[in-house]
Amino acid sequence: MGQKVLEAHSEIDEIKFSMPNKHHFLVDLTPFGLDNPNEVFYAADRPYGLIEATVQREDAAPAPAAWSGIAGFC
Repeated sequence: MGQKVLEAHSEIDEIKFSMPNKHHFLVDLTPFGLDNPNEVFYAADRPYGLIEATVQREDAAPAPAAWSGIAGFC
């Protein structure tokens, strides 16, 4: 996603993502006599941490102050 934004908008040098790490578990349908070939999942009731990533142009100058006022990014 970040790469697509950079490709579409030359005025943007950097994209940061912060996403909850949610786990999805396969539902066991065998008690109902059914097969579940990786089609039915349930999401855990809480995230287990965050996944954070930065996508930046190779020639972009560092700009840490740009993120200083955004909650969740240090």
